[in-house]
Amino acid sequence: MTPYDLVPYGGWSYAFTHPDVLATVARLRGLVTAPVEKCRVLEIGCAAGYNLIPMAISLPHGEFVGIDASSRQIGEGRQILEHLDVPNVDLLFQDLTDWDDSLGQFDYIVAHGIYSWVPSPVRDALLNLCRRALAPNGVAYISYNTYPGWHMMESMRRMMLYHVRGIEEPTQRAAAAKELIGFLVQATGAASYRLSSYPAAYEQLLNSYYHGILNMPDRADSLFLHDELEVVNDPSYFHEFLAHAEQHELAYLADAEFSTGLPSTLPAEPATNLLVLSQANGANGDSGQYLDFVVNRTFRRSLLCHKEVTLTPAIEMDVLDSLHFAAHARGLLAEGTDPEAASVEFVSGDGAKLLSDHPVTIVGMTCLKSIWPARATLNQVLEMAYTELMETNPHLRAELYAALTGSDPERQGEDRQLLASNLLQAYCTSGELLSLHSYAGSYTSGISPRPLASPWARWEAGKRTTVTDLRLRRVSLTPHCRYLLPLLDGSRTVDDLRDLIAADGSEAGAIWRQAPVPPADGPQVELPVASLSEQVADTLAQIASSGLLYG
Repeated sequence: MTPYDLVPYGGWSYAFTHPDVLATVARLRGLVTAPVEKCRVLEIGCAAGYNLIPMAISLPHGEFVGIDASSRQIGEGRQILEHLDVPNVDLLFQDLTDWDDSLGQFDYIVAHGIYSWVPSPVRDALLNLCRRALAPNGVAYISYNTYPGWHMMESMRRMMLYHVRGIEEPTQRAAAAKELIGFLVQATGAASYRLSSYPAAYEQLLNSYYHGILNMPDRADSLFLHDELEVVNDPSYFHEFLAHAEQHELAYLADAEFSTGLPSTLPAEPATNLLVLSQANGANGDSGQYLDFVVNRTFRRSLLCHKEVTLTPAIEMDVLDSLHFAAHARGLLAEGTDPEAASVEFVSGDGAKLLSDHPVTIVGMTCLKSIWPARATLNQVLEMAYTELMETNPHLRAELYAALTGSDPERQGEDRQLLASNLLQAYCTSGELLSLHSYAGSYTSGISPRPLASPWARWEAGKRTTVTDLRLRRVSLTPHCRYLLPLLDGSRTVDDLRDLIAADGSEAGAIWRQAPVPPADGPQVELPVASLSEQVADTLAQIASSGLLYG
């Protein structure tokens, strides 16, 4: 029996493990992988399939295999597969050290949360499995804890392990460990620091860990027990991981979160100095390791391929012709402003920014936001931008029409090149600012006559307030969305949904008949309840914008 039989790992999805992410990053490095729509995927340590199953649902023509050494978790996953009737997933009770070559090779291999949490011989077996089971042009995803950031986390871990050394029961063990950190936060804040080394830094570390990580609202005890309190948690420096991969004839491709591996995310002068510093010992100096030093990185999601693969050292712009773009960044352009005479700053949810004075880029980013979460090719973005600009700038209509139709190839070529460069810059700044994709995706921002939501998300909505979208990202649901989502199985029209809600006299259905709560500091006036049809339409729009509806 494994520790995961006693305490199953929390059921979560991990967006950066999606084959679309792996294929896109590979394409940027010059590696053309198998089509995402019809790929073979292996997940090592799949638990109950909470990552693999929604992945398979979003790619119904793919083939998905998961292995795990916990019979309890595999059993739970098989029950879910039977309940949801997902035919393209096979969950196997198997230890990774007993790999069966008869399962064949896979286009994409995922090992999330394994490498740092197993002994050294098992880490060797993991990389050996990747080498044997990975298709010649395949990509393997491996996540792991890294130094130098984990040196700070490790101090917490060691203190907690000492404190809970005599406690076996998992729930009590987690509670006692949290209690210790809470005590340290309180005691350190009241201390005189007379005997303390680096007192301010230590106090900030304790507070950041206790309030920012340990007590995150959605962080289950199972994650805490299998991360900080797991028997084995062996972080490594990035250069050590690369050397280990090379021993198994695997090469580093990039990180799945592509922008986080680029020195260009730093200010210009530090980025330049970092490159100089990393090359001080020769042309093959590793900027990634020095970047980890700069940002004090604690975790990586690295992609590997066969060492025989030839990778391009820099992104070739032509590769963007084969990709799709998606953006939801907010453009700070005042209403009525002429894009032809303005600079606009686009800001993403994580604070990343793109500043542009190129009208086609400004309008192109705005058009991408308008169709979110749908994606568009570079040519489609260019066409949308030209069409919109012709509407808002009649005096330029002839000039723009000539560029759009190709009768002015010079103008079109200049705009297309600058647009591509700006969109790539946005992606390399942050994947939240703009994302790249190897295929169009199957979801829509529109509402079909009979809305159909992901069956996995419909199932999850009955269990918790966050669900997995069709990109494997976690989405928080409002009470209205959580009520409506399970009903979107493609059998009901919008009118059917409205009538069903109108006839629901249950406590759950009462949310549709409640007036909005007026602000506490505002006038207490009677606010009308929006019509049921309007509420349903608004809720469907929220669900669609969350990437939960099929096109």
